[in-house]
Amino acid sequence: MISINNSSLIELTKKEQIQGYGEYMILQGYIICRAGKHLLKIFKAENFIISEESEHQNLIQYEAQGNVKLAKYPLASATDFLQKQRESQCELMQLIINRLNIYTLPVKERVMVTLYNIACDTGVLKNGDCHIPAIMTQVELSSYAHCTREYLNIVRQTLIREGWLFNGKGFVLQDWQKWQMQCSS
Repeated sequence: MISINNSSLIELTKKEQIQGYGEYMILQGYIICRAGKHLLKIFKAENFIISEESEHQNLIQYEAQGNVKLAKYPLASATDFLQKQRESQCELMQLIINRLNIYTLPVKERVMVTLYNIACDTGVLKNGDCHIPAIMTQVELSSYAHCTREYLNIVRQTLIREGWLFNGKGFVLQDWQKWQMQCSS
């Protein structure tokens, strides 16, 4: 873990967490927002993060997924920051509720929604398909989908057979519009 000092540029390596209260912009890399072992969101370059005071830091973690560069913004106005903080808290609460709803789904649907959410956060659209960057291991992905790596591979093969995923390395979600109709409701 790295403690944020007065420097405005911060570099983190995989698994290091943002420590400190404030507003950050990701300049390079990916930050995973987790509540315990539950993936809430993945932030990428040009996204902003509002970190909480110490009492909330243990509840919500912002963890580097590889090498990350951040800029910490100075606190210009307490009122402006408090408004951003309230908005961030509302968004986090909605993400937590969404994750709770996902856990009621059967494993196949849970994997699909997890892939869909990761694709929404980090995916790159190409020719109607969504390519998820290789920022997560299968062990991490299976952990966030709350299944074993072996079961994740079984579900992956099923999704390939059913035309949801391309057969090949990584995760490419075929026909992004079909994914949106299936998973966004």
